[in-house]
Amino acid sequence: MVKQIELDWSEGKTIDDEFFPEDKLGRVKYATFLTKLLASQGFDKSRNDADQKRNYVLNLNSEWGAGKTYFLKRWSEDIKDHYPVVYVDAWKKDYSDDPLMTVISSIIEQLRKQAGKDKESPEFKVPRKLIGLLKAAAPGIGRGLFKKYIGIDPVMIMNADDDNESLGEISTDENGNPIDMSFAASEAVKYLIDEHDAKSAAIESLKKSVFEWVKAVVGLKKKELPAFIFIDELDRCRPSYAVEMLETIKHIFDIKGVVFVIATDTEQLQHAVKAVYGEGFNANMYLGRFFNSRYSLKSPNLENFLEVHSDASKLSGDYLRDLNIEILPFNEDAKITLRNISIVLNAFKVSARTAIQIADRVVATISNMPKCSKVDILMLTALLCIKEKDSNLFDEIVSGNFVKVVQKGDSTTKIYLDKFFETYLIEKYHKQYIEMVFSPQEYVQEHKVYTRQNMIANPYLPGVYRFHLIDYFKKIFSSHFNSKGAGFVGVVSLWGNDNTRHKDEQTPLEKIYSSLLEEFDNNRHNTDLLMLEKAGLLWMQFFYIKNKFDSIDMDEYKDFVELASPLDWMGKDELLEETD
Repeated sequence: MVKQIELDWSEGKTIDDEFFPEDKLGRVKYATFLTKLLASQGFDKSRNDADQKRNYVLNLNSEWGAGKTYFLKRWSEDIKDHYPVVYVDAWKKDYSDDPLMTVISSIIEQLRKQAGKDKESPEFKVPRKLIGLLKAAAPGIGRGLFKKYIGIDPVMIMNADDDNESLGEISTDENGNPIDMSFAASEAVKYLIDEHDAKSAAIESLKKSVFEWVKAVVGLKKKELPAFIFIDELDRCRPSYAVEMLETIKHIFDIKGVVFVIATDTEQLQHAVKAVYGEGFNANMYLGRFFNSRYSLKSPNLENFLEVHSDASKLSGDYLRDLNIEILPFNEDAKITLRNISIVLNAFKVSARTAIQIADRVVATISNMPKCSKVDILMLTALLCIKEKDSNLFDEIVSGNFVKVVQKGDSTTKIYLDKFFETYLIEKYHKQYIEMVFSPQEYVQEHKVYTRQNMIANPYLPGVYRFHLIDYFKKIFSSHFNSKGAGFVGVVSLWGNDNTRHKDEQTPLEKIYSSLLEEFDNNRHNTDLLMLEKAGLLWMQFFYIKNKFDSIDMDEYKDFVELASPLDWMGKDELLEETD
């Protein structure tokens, strides 16, 4: 019966001089589940004696940038109290050109430390036979020994033509002594067979040594089998090195009582395999040979993910006031602004890594604006997404001339942005709420509904005002970029032109304020409904005009995006998942 280990990642932890914050993505439950699963696969007393110990290899799959390293670091560190554990960063070691050396050196060093032994401890001596398996040494040694005892370079024999009659003739070595090439070839085959047998013996010796080291940790520190060996960052390695690492684990480290967790972006690893074996190679089937099973980490909640990866403090009300920069929708709490950004990113279905890049670009744009600047953060985020996904579409939109002509039989239909976004954005995010937490009376104590009338007090109380994302795109975004269908009523329609307005007509702000008062009268007894949808969007439109966000022209947004788009996130891949 495998014991249940409950892991706790509710607080941050320093591992190898690096701080890993609390688990904001709820990943600890996966580590707890996998610990029990792998522990039972690697060792189970309830099985018959010959089958108690097993080798098991798990592929932990997650896209690049989604928190694999954070997950492995915290997981491997926390189970050290219960099992022998080795963590290998394959990418940091791929300079060695020898995966066997990478893994074996990590095993020796880490298990020795866990056993509390020093470098001279006899329990952790390297078997002499290992040298014949090391990539850097074996070819040179083998070739040198063969030449020493047979008297001819084995490469000459391998390069000789099988049908060449001269193979059986007498040749001379480097000292001029006669050599029978047929005899030399026979000796070469014998040598290669002996070398193969020696390697097989060396592999068995190495396996035995590794398990002895594992048993030393178990016995001295009262831990349990199996040993866990974590291989991280394999998909970032050189393709040839990644493939050799897999082969090494498969053929040399298939040791009973040892389980491997190999973390990869499996799609990227397949590209590495194809780089070695060719584009037509079935990489998925090939990788299936190495793993007993694959466990894919669920995509992280984007809001929490961005909170970890992005400098959210630069979206706070205090920070923006210090820079004298205005944003819409405005929120004192940076987390709410980040949540609004994440909703836009989700609607455009960008990857986790791209989401980090775009969020960083938004923050960089705001941080580098001149004082007294303003920007619609939803608009900026959306344009960055569009630029990333389709630069031609971006150019069409920022030109202010977007229109799609759809031919159906003999008739044509013009699709403007207000309709285009209904199909372009992921539908399940259409009704996601964008939030503004504010006190309307703090910004507008009273206002007119007609120029010649008296002021009317603002009845709206502080709270969370919400509107649907799709309504924002249809009524504000589309309007700002002059792309709207016939009969469309958006912000631009409400803005009008004060120079041509009749003296008795309402100003755009008066129109919106009148609508706000009407909405309040209709829902004065339902506070929750009052702050949803219509009123929230009306307040967004109101501040668009009052605070002159409508004056930010299309070229300014184009410049914002084109300046920020080359900025790519180059942080250590997933090193802080909370860096998930």
